[in-house]
Amino acid sequence: MPPRRVSPVSTPHAARDVISELDAGIDLAAAPDTNLEDAKVLLTKAIDRTTSVEGRDVALLQRVIAKEGEGRIALASILWSSSDGKPDAEAQLGTACQRLEQLDQDALARNSAKTTAVPQKLKFSIDDQAGALDVSCARFKNQKFLSETLQWPESLQDKVRKLNDLK
Repeated sequence: MPPRRVSPVSTPHAARDVISELDAGIDLAAAPDTNLEDAKVLLTKAIDRTTSVEGRDVALLQRVIAKEGEGRIALASILWSSSDGKPDAEAQLGTACQRLEQLDQDALARNSAKTTAVPQKLKFSIDDQAGALDVSCARFKNQKFLSETLQWPESLQDKVRKLNDLK
């Protein structure tokens, strides 16, 4: 009997694959000589895939949501720069802020519910990505966060500044 084929639509995407797709979209949005339409398409696809991620590793799932927020902010910043994209940019920004707030609330609730000793979080990881309680909508207004924590290039930082200034 041949192996059963699973439809790609119903197969959950691996968390790290989605994080990589989001990173690729952010990189494309940041490239100075890129077609922003390609970045929009890639970021939109990757953001849509975050809802299909499943797993038991809560910290990894939280990083997916944090990276989704980062991707939505990058998408909003490039949408904002186009003349007809302002409503979509505002929607992406609003959703990013809402999801990041939910992520923080969930992380705080999980941390307060723990009764046993928890190993201390390392100051770095092999992935070197921000997770729950490391990313918030307000932090995307902080130049140091964009340049040092996220290490976004100046071109994308400029787009985010314009989005934050609503210019």
